[in-house]
Amino acid sequence: MAGTLHLTRGLPASGKTTRAREWVADKGGLFRLNRDDFRVMMFGGWTGLAAHEDAVTVAQHAAVSALLAAGYDVVCDDTNLAAVAMEAWSQLVAEAGAELVVWDMTDVPLDVCLDRNEGRAGTAAYVRPTVIRYMADRYLGDATEAHCG
Repeated sequence: MAGTLHLTRGLPASGKTTRAREWVADKGGLFRLNRDDFRVMMFGGWTGLAAHEDAVTVAQHAAVSALLAAGYDVVCDDTNLAAVAMEAWSQLVAEAGAELVVWDMTDVPLDVCLDRNEGRAGTAAYVRPTVIRYMADRYLGDATEAHCG
């Protein structure tokens, strides 16, 4: 029996990784596979090269597929805001005969994400505020306005 893929959707600093780590710690025998970790493992961190991002996707998807096929549950605590990412995960899950559960964290207000992000300054988890704002505008549109007012 195939496992279940849990995907987070949300801005940086919305609590995705915290929730995923707590879930894995509480359940045991589950796996957390995050793009940032693959980047560090494969390239030492973010390089900005499209070819490297493609390789991260291939590696992450292969690992998730293998674990699901073996019956394990997996959480990917990436932003997963782009429709193309969600479509790729949906296809992977369908091919594996697995189940998909989405943890939608897009309701975390932008100002909360920006505040939390500032607390991560000087760490690898820090994301430039302009990037977070860009992602909010691009993927969440008007929904962010209600959270910022």
